[in-house]
Amino acid sequence: MASSSRRPTLADVAARAGTSTAVVSYVVNNGPRAVAPATKQRVEQAIEELGYRRNPIAGALSAGHSNLVGLIVPDTANGFFGELSRHFEAEGRKRGFLTMLGNTGYDGQISAHYISGFSDLRARGIFTMSVAQGNEISADVPLVFIHSVPDGVSAPSVRFDDHAGAMLAVEHLIGHGFTDILCLAGTHAGDPASLRVQGWEQAMTEAGLSTEGRVFRSSFDRVRVEADVREVLERGDRPQAIFATTDEQALAVLRAAAAVGVRVPEDLALVGFDGIREALLGRVRLTTVRVPMEQLAAQAFDLLDSLGPAAARATAPAVATATGAAPAPAVAPELEHLVFPGELVLGETCGCL
Repeated sequence: MASSSRRPTLADVAARAGTSTAVVSYVVNNGPRAVAPATKQRVEQAIEELGYRRNPIAGALSAGHSNLVGLIVPDTANGFFGELSRHFEAEGRKRGFLTMLGNTGYDGQISAHYISGFSDLRARGIFTMSVAQGNEISADVPLVFIHSVPDGVSAPSVRFDDHAGAMLAVEHLIGHGFTDILCLAGTHAGDPASLRVQGWEQAMTEAGLSTEGRVFRSSFDRVRVEADVREVLERGDRPQAIFATTDEQALAVLRAAAAVGVRVPEDLALVGFDGIREALLGRVRLTTVRVPMEQLAAQAFDLLDSLGPAAARATAPAVATATGAAPAPAVAPELEHLVFPGELVLGETCGCL
């Protein structure tokens, strides 16, 4: 082993083996040129004696790609994004990938920064749940949108059927006889929660129920939602039921209701969306639309496997101008968009159990 704490380099191996760094590189990278058996044996012995480890980033720069994948999410402190990230990391490990994670805080510029940085590291691909708005991005690796797909972006995607899932949840509440159903939504336009609002609206309209003034917008942060919802529950026009576009928001409703003495489901019915573990296995089980996170992660990696360098080059210009006119790619790939349905899981908050 090396006597110094300094990490041994390619030059150290070459000096020990009595050859050039180029020859050592050929041995380490298994090419592009053949090495004489005796020389190869000396290099391998030197590698073992020095404890040399190949630099994966340097290898990626020479080979054009690495075993790294990028995953860009809005906020892993949010239960849904945290669980989905774990599924992606686990799926990546099974396939020999190391996952690099970036939190954007719903900031388009930060998203653009991560996409550019992961591209510089020659990642095998990038999965993004955050949208870089109005920023030029050099994405030289395949890009797959997951969970949310911005308008005008020419890239493959894997997501959930948010609109249909929301209709499923709201129709269930309507089936209980509720006619005043508040929709607890987020503040970000164009995200999956917006599609869930549209699903709520369609279900209400088809049932002949009014939606006017019944959308309440708040954060996806549970602490902030709880404070906002307490004001709603203490008003004289408290709704009969709430459809929360995320489980994080629904769990905040439970806390707010307990704080002001509103009983769920006796005084207020509640349905969420996402199916995170805390919602399904908590002290009070939430009625929610569970989405297949593990299946989505597996299919996203399958989709990435089907994409080659040409797909990366074709995707990059469209992402670079996601909010404006995108230049036509040199080669237009046949894009694939996979959509997974959700499943209504009955808990104790809608009045069924």
